[in-house]
Amino acid sequence: MKFALIHPKDLSPVIKKALEVLSRRLCDHTGEFPACLPCGSEPEDCTLFFIGRAEQNPSVARRNLIVPQKSGGYALEISGGNVYIDGFDDPGVLYGCVDFFARCLTSLEFPGDVVHYRVDPFSKPLPDAVFSSAPDVAERGIWTWGHVIYDYRNFMDNMVLLKMNKLIVWNDHAPLNAREMLEYARACGIKLVWGFPWGWDVNIHKLDLRSIVNTSGEILERFEREYTGIAPDGFYFQSFTEIDSDNIGGVNVAETVTEFVNRTAGMFFEKHPGMNIEFGLHARSVKDRSDVIARVDRSIKIVWEDCGSFPFSYLPDDLSSFSQTEDFVSRIAVLRGADDRFGVVTKGFTKLDWQKFSHLDGPVIIGAASGEKQRKMLLERSRVWRYFQANWMVYGKKALEMISLMNRIKNGSLSVTALVEDGLFEEGIPFAVALFSEMLWDADAGFEALLKYAALRDDVYFS
Repeated sequence: MKFALIHPKDLSPVIKKALEVLSRRLCDHTGEFPACLPCGSEPEDCTLFFIGRAEQNPSVARRNLIVPQKSGGYALEISGGNVYIDGFDDPGVLYGCVDFFARCLTSLEFPGDVVHYRVDPFSKPLPDAVFSSAPDVAERGIWTWGHVIYDYRNFMDNMVLLKMNKLIVWNDHAPLNAREMLEYARACGIKLVWGFPWGWDVNIHKLDLRSIVNTSGEILERFEREYTGIAPDGFYFQSFTEIDSDNIGGVNVAETVTEFVNRTAGMFFEKHPGMNIEFGLHARSVKDRSDVIARVDRSIKIVWEDCGSFPFSYLPDDLSSFSQTEDFVSRIAVLRGADDRFGVVTKGFTKLDWQKFSHLDGPVIIGAASGEKQRKMLLERSRVWRYFQANWMVYGKKALEMISLMNRIKNGSLSVTALVEDGLFEEGIPFAVALFSEMLWDADAGFEALLKYAALRDDVYFS
């Protein structure tokens, strides 16, 4: 069986990525790359994939597919053996191509037949079907230190396969290849948000909160020196809240960080109106003073971290205060009103080995390792992933409950990025991360259904 991909005549980078996904996966199944042809070129004796938004591809338009009216939404139809994929936007088309394999083809490959547990889905013409879907959580992705991304292209490609659209990369210094990374993220439909400290990297024991509020100008100057022109999606910062006390030297953390953040952000907004600024806030030092944090400028998105037990704990079996965590998250999600710009960083995956950590002395080229380092690390990391894999199978349902809670409160208007760092995500998609991504896409689905979706994917590995 031969295949051809019929695409819009004018190709955006994201539609090209959709063609790449289809081409690669079809080649995995058939051993051949399909022809990629513009609209109007339809070879005979081929299974045809018509992709693109209805206004881009006349053959797709004629199907009158009902596409969910939401960014990332898509509809696909199999008719007469051919496949039609429409999207609300270009990312929607991309996700439709992803889910053709992850959802539709998987159901054909494993038909639930006691005689044939698995069949080749391309051994005969594809049966007629219609399928549509759209994400529940608006911003879905990963948070990581930049220097532990060893291949940024593979890293982002795997994010695409999980229908993730946001990557927060934290660095000591803006990487030398930041522009190249940004361009690649754009082609993957991913918002790339750079992270750097506003007082996070100082020694807390030597920190004078009374004086740090005077450093706002230095922070703005650093941003303009290092990040001008490479941060169209904005930036993320952390300050001095990653501590277990609500005061430093007798000075209240919540009061001071609110004053500091508002003053500094005000300087940014004055020079860069409309900039997306995300405040990474560790809850444990301000938990009892949320009334103060409510005064943070509403233009700033607060991205909460360390909110309590799993999925905010590094340990996925830490459920010691789950109900209290639910209560706290319910409050902070609407702390500044129902339309509060709200996000979270969740955990329960691989993290840095802080015993071996050291700050970088200057800018580096990140995500461009040769592969040798990854090969040396792979066995060790796969053993660590086995631990997370087992615990997400058992306790992942609690993560789904938390994500579903936040999604209902915010009606999908939130950002959820999981801390997944130094786990060789670029070398393969761990089952636990795939399960997490399914939760972000379909927050109200049953846990067992999402577990099955993730486990049946042929692009996911088990340790």
